[in-house]
Amino acid sequence: DAPRLALVRRATAQAAGGDAAAARAAHASLVRERPPLLQLLRQLASRPPLVDLLDALPPLAPRWYSLASSPLASPGRAHLCVSIAAYTATDAAGTRHLRRGVASHFLERTAAPLLKAGGAEEAAAAVPVFWREPSGHELRLPPSPATPVVVIGPGTGLAPFRAFLQHRRFAHARKRLGPCVVYFGCRSRADDFLYGEELEPMHAAGAMTLRTAFSREAPPATAGYWRGLRLNVDYVQDLLEEDGQRVAQLLLEQAGHLYVCGDGQSMASDVHAALRRIVEAHLSVSPAEAEERLQGLAQEGRYCREIWN
Repeated sequence: DAPRLALVRRATAQAAGGDAAAARAAHASLVRERPPLLQLLRQLASRPPLVDLLDALPPLAPRWYSLASSPLASPGRAHLCVSIAAYTATDAAGTRHLRRGVASHFLERTAAPLLKAGGAEEAAAAVPVFWREPSGHELRLPPSPATPVVVIGPGTGLAPFRAFLQHRRFAHARKRLGPCVVYFGCRSRADDFLYGEELEPMHAAGAMTLRTAFSREAPPATAGYWRGLRLNVDYVQDLLEEDGQRVAQLLLEQAGHLYVCGDGQSMASDVHAALRRIVEAHLSVSPAEAEERLQGLAQEGRYCREIWN
């Protein structure tokens, strides 16, 4: 925003000693590196007035999480499924710096004593949370439990669908439930198959159909990209297209509902493209007509997405 940019420009100009070209180069470098505030001030040896600094810092944005549990399954408790955000950034000198997500690492630190104590009550910690008024755009199960449901939730996008599965199990008799297909993807079964110990028994018992894609499990020598083609690197959209006829039947012929939750940078668009191709093939229509049909399903509330960047 403008106040923060003005503060950075003032600090870089101060650090450059009045050299305009050096100040512009320093500013461009900082935009690329995106250092945290403390490192920025140390790097520039800058001490802006506290009032200006506070004016330039925006309030910490709220983090909204879909619950990963149903109150029917866990009365009085709310489960979250959170990815601990961490990445590295390289500065102008080539030094790599570890960056940590503010909210996810706060939750990790807060929960550490409880996890270490094996859930003992005396280790519990208090975390302020805020409930948001429903907007009408949240992911919701269809009114009838007999309606077919297809959910696509790779990674932590699985969270609301775990709540779906729990609700179906505790709210309705098995014979009243319609088909449910769950598409889950992650890098490795051993490392990040979230809630696998719950999903696989449900699949084995016939409570739902589980389809999994583990994108990094193929031997490295046989996986990767060749002339623009992706080889042995499986994603949820690949499974969707494999199951295209079944997905089309549930969605287009049996009035099913389809839900997508997760990464909006690539996964959501790739899944949407796969769905468009499925509709094209099933209805023998053009891409534009298939896209129109998907938009119609979205307007009917039968194609719902919760995505983030």
